[in-house]
Amino acid sequence: MSAYDLVALSLYPATPAQILETRKRTWPDWGGSTTLERYLQCYARIGEMEHARDGRMITWVLAPRDDPTTLDFMCACETYKRTGLVAYPSPDGPNKCLHPEAKRRKGYGQHMMRLLHWVISSCNDFLEFPKEWGAPPPKVDGAGGAAFSVLYSAVGEDFYRDAGMQAEGKGGGWEVRTPWSWAWEVRTPWSWAWEVRSQIGTVAGRVKEGPGWKWVEEGDLDEMWREDARFIKDSLERAPRSDSSYETSSPTAFVSALPDGGVGSFQVSRSLLVSEHAVPLKVWGIRKEIIGDEKATYATWAADMRFTPTLIVTRLAATREMFPELLEKMKEAAQSAGLEKVEVWNLPKDLDGLAEGEGNGDGKKYVRTRGWPLIKWYGRGETRDIEWSFNEKIFHGQKVAHEVISAILRLEVDSEVIRVQK
Repeated sequence: MSAYDLVALSLYPATPAQILETRKRTWPDWGGSTTLERYLQCYARIGEMEHARDGRMITWVLAPRDDPTTLDFMCACETYKRTGLVAYPSPDGPNKCLHPEAKRRKGYGQHMMRLLHWVISSCNDFLEFPKEWGAPPPKVDGAGGAAFSVLYSAVGEDFYRDAGMQAEGKGGGWEVRTPWSWAWEVRTPWSWAWEVRSQIGTVAGRVKEGPGWKWVEEGDLDEMWREDARFIKDSLERAPRSDSSYETSSPTAFVSALPDGGVGSFQVSRSLLVSEHAVPLKVWGIRKEIIGDEKATYATWAADMRFTPTLIVTRLAATREMFPELLEKMKEAAQSAGLEKVEVWNLPKDLDGLAEGEGNGDGKKYVRTRGWPLIKWYGRGETRDIEWSFNEKIFHGQKVAHEVISAILRLEVDSEVIRVQK
């Protein structure tokens, strides 16, 4: 692609007509058997939810400078602004990117990703915008100032790692972190599972609570996320300065998004809105009553009905002692709803071996082929020296398509700076 072609393009917030066009473009790949009308209705409802209101969701288009409102734009993406935490010892990003076949393999997608750094962060405070790209993208209210951004890739790391902030050289973009999943099959009798599938709209989807345990219903989630946000902050403040389980032994900073403000509840809403099948779950989590100085034990989940019906765990907190019992509760919830698998993203390192054995031999650990978590740090130091804590399913955005540049990226901005107490 010539330098002239890049100079002629820039990144702009989409007009209402362009937003509608981006959704029409994604429907053939992401709509499944859903009609275009229902797909657009679901998207409209998603845009009204708490996690997206008040300018927290922005659609961007890569378009000609001399015709920025054209419907024949090169590609598009969405960004979500999130509140995050940054802890120092003593996140705006693209949700998805899609462009027509005629505009693929011309470098438009990666150029858009490079420009995104300049609209979601404050990198212009310490870097000069590349002259080869012409003038910088226009400033947009509600965007900018990110401490870090994250995305979830369907195509591995290379494409995004080389989408840096400069025109020359490779690297400088997003870096992959722990794309691991753990999965357990749920042993449901075949005859009963078949009955569940045939009557999936009437399945109760919950089991009796055992002593000391409480199921979390949809109406309980917002309060739970507020408590979880406090738990995450306390955990970062107590994080050891150095540990062999970290990406680097002595991180420059610890970062995490927060699940409140509609972020965590969106996973449930998405399960109910965009699934092509009825979702049989009636409870969306489990928590253990805390006695004395016990540590918190809980898990939340959503449902993925696309292929193998799966209870996909979105957040999990447990000690080694409590994890086996918590796992059994998750299996019970899945079995009661006729789901065939329980899946967890990025278990804490101290639970890794416990999940694969020691009484849970049916567990399987594997590298996902989709949904690889990647992060880009905009503060002092290098991305490789940042520890991304609580890198779990709860912060994952929309489903990705099978495009070379499909991605889910979420901006963690307005990040509260806290200090790790030593």
